[in-house]
Amino acid sequence: MKFVQLRSLRDLIMLVASSPSSGVIQHIANGDSHLYFLVGGTLHEMFLYCVKEKEQIKGSFITYNSYSGEIGTSEKVQHEPNVSSFPVVEIVNQDLLPTDLLSKLDGL
Repeated sequence: MKFVQLRSLRDLIMLVASSPSSGVIQHIANGDSHLYFLVGGTLHEMFLYCVKEKEQIKGSFITYNSYSGEIGTSEKVQHEPNVSSFPVVEIVNQDLLPTDLLSKLDGL
């Protein structure tokens, strides 16, 4: 699996907002940091689009206002005009991401 480290959480949200596929952001604690990511790819190869944060994002949803560009968090889905809510799925255990990839990402 290959990865693409994005510059900021804003970049990850812009990717989710513009994608026709699943609008779900996944989160896993990784060492002393928090990894927020999307899994994408082709029939032959998977890609991990990710951003590493020092602090865990508060809230169950990340909100994006397409009119103002504002990004926020919320405990519930927002039903306002021009606002999209993307759920943050908390991963407890997984075998999708190999240990060597997680170690590599933790070192970035």
